[in-house]
Formats: sequence, C-alpha cells, structure tokens
Amino acid sequence: MTAAALSALAVWCAIPSSAVARQRALFAAPRRSRRPDPAVLAAIGVPIAALVLLGWPSGAAIGIALGPVAYGTVGRLESAASRERNAQIASQLPGVLDLMVATLEVGRPPVVALGLAAEATSDPLGSQLTQLVSRLAVAGDPIVVWSSVLSDPALAPVGRAFRRAEMSGMPVAQVISGVADELRRERRARRRDDSRKVAVRTAAPLGVCFLPAFFLIGIVPTLMGAFRSFTF
Repeated sequence: MTAAALSALAVWCAIPSSAVARQRALFAAPRRSRRPDPAVLAAIGVPIAALVLLGWPSGAAIGIALGPVAYGTVGRLESAASRERNAQIASQLPGVLDLMVATLEVGRPPVVALGLAAEATSDPLGSQLTQLVSRLAVAGDPIVVWSSVLSDPALAPVGRAFRRAEMSGMPVAQVISGVADELRRERRARRRDDSRKVAVRTAAPLGVCFLPAFFLIGIVPTLMGAFRSFTF
C-alpha cells in the first residue's frame, strides 16, 4: 500500500501543470489577500444581532428581511482610501496617455512608451504602470496582461485601449489619443454633475433657514393684524 501511494505521488509530481495555469501565474494580475467581504459579514451579522436583541421569532423574521438590505448597502460602500486613489489616478491618467501618445508617435514601442510614462508619473499611477511594464517585459501574450487590468476600475481604460489596439491592429497612438479625449469629456461631465448636485443640496438648508423667517416676518404679523380687526 505504501509503495503504491509513493508511486502515485511520484507520477503526480512528474505530470506538468497546465500551461494556462502557469501563464496566469506569471502574467496575470497578482492575487490579493483573501479578506472577509464586509457585505457578507453585514448580511450575516444583522440577522444574528436582530435575533439576539429581539428574540425568536420576531428577531429572526426582521433579521432575514434586513439581511439582503445590509448586504446591498455595505456592498455599495467604498473606502475613503480607495476613493482617493481612484480620484488621483483619474486626474493623472489623461496627461499620462498624452505623454504615451507623444512617445509612440516618434516610433517607440508601446512597452517603452509605457515605461517612460511610468518614470515621469508620480504615485499612485506611476507604481501601477511600473508593475505593468515589468509584467509586459516577460509576458508571452500582452493581451493577457491587458485583460487582467480590466478588473481595476481606475486602470481599465488603459487596458481596454491597449487590448483593442493589439487585437484590431489599429495604431496604438490613435487609440490612446481617443481614450484620453474620452476621459477628459467624462471628467468634465462629472464636474458638471457635481456642481449641479451642490446647488440642489444647498437649496434645502437655505429653505430651512428662510421659511421660518418668512413665516415670522410676513405671515404672523398679517394674521395678528387680521385677528385684531375682528370685534367680538
């Protein structure tokens, strides 16, 4: 039995692993540490808390009803660090793409253009581009690397642009220039939306401040004068 187990182990070790698995291990995005999902923790914790506080069966019923609500609410939340990082990358990205277009138009390869842009860009975008350059330098298929970037919402436009150029054969500089213009338009649209939201949000506090004053100064004296004019 021992000899058979050792023989099976030796055969298993001698069989090479899948080429796709090795390719993903080398060229795909590094896996992040597996941390508990806050949305899942909230979906589990809310029913337990309701059951402990309210007891059976009302606590169980309320907890089951609030579990999906807690999951959806916490899942939509974004950490302050993540929001700040994405905002910084969004502000840096159009200028970096313009720099890459200028480098590509003088005849430099895409990897070299990306490396020069990474050296001239500060963090957080500079470090992300440096990692991409390192992976592209050893990658057998650049499309695999660019496809792995699509999971990052901040760097997804870069991955889509380079993957589109690799798959379609279009000039990379033309594709990158179009993406930079599109990002600028989207940023201007977001700024207009934010300015409109500020106007809407300030209307409610102003109304809360002015309506009592209008009532006390305009309506109350009129009502008091009308009551005084009545004779009983």
